[in-house]
Amino acid sequence: MIGQLSEYIKDTYGSKRGMLRYYKFKVLYYLGKFKQYEQIDFSKVEKMVFICSGNICRSPFGEALAKMHLPQSESFGLHCRGGDPADQRAIRYADDINLDLTQHVTRHIREYIPEPTDLLIVMEPKHLTELPAYQKGEPQITLACLWGERPNPYLHDPFSANKHFFAKCEAELKLAMDYIFSKKM
Repeated sequence: MIGQLSEYIKDTYGSKRGMLRYYKFKVLYYLGKFKQYEQIDFSKVEKMVFICSGNICRSPFGEALAKMHLPQSESFGLHCRGGDPADQRAIRYADDINLDLTQHVTRHIREYIPEPTDLLIVMEPKHLTELPAYQKGEPQITLACLWGERPNPYLHDPFSANKHFFAKCEAELKLAMDYIFSKKM
């Protein structure tokens, strides 16, 4: 029984920490903590900039999805050294839906040059506090999975997760981007 519960948590949330953060941020979402990140003027967006921790799983996948609609889209990592390829699981997942991540090379956020028409898309609330300071309103910022039928401010890092959760994470990001492009842009 405990083994089954542990596997369920790993498959659904990535880890126990992922589960706790999921529910913590879901409660904060219902309390209105992330409302400002839903107030995006999509008519002003010319480029999407995806940001995660390592720039090897979530953000390069988001960038590849966005480039189908906004070719200038980019991705960066807050904690990467730069110059590394995408995670092999992300490459395989992207390939399954006809996206190519084989040429992706990680880039650190310090390389990012903000433009007023950018939309920064971060994967989890802690990324909001780790972003460099920008002038108010330039660029706009949101959380990736606030968009869709079941908004959620937290998308757990799948790097250390099992194969099932890794695919679930990438699928959630795809659903959020599909929603943005079908409903907002």
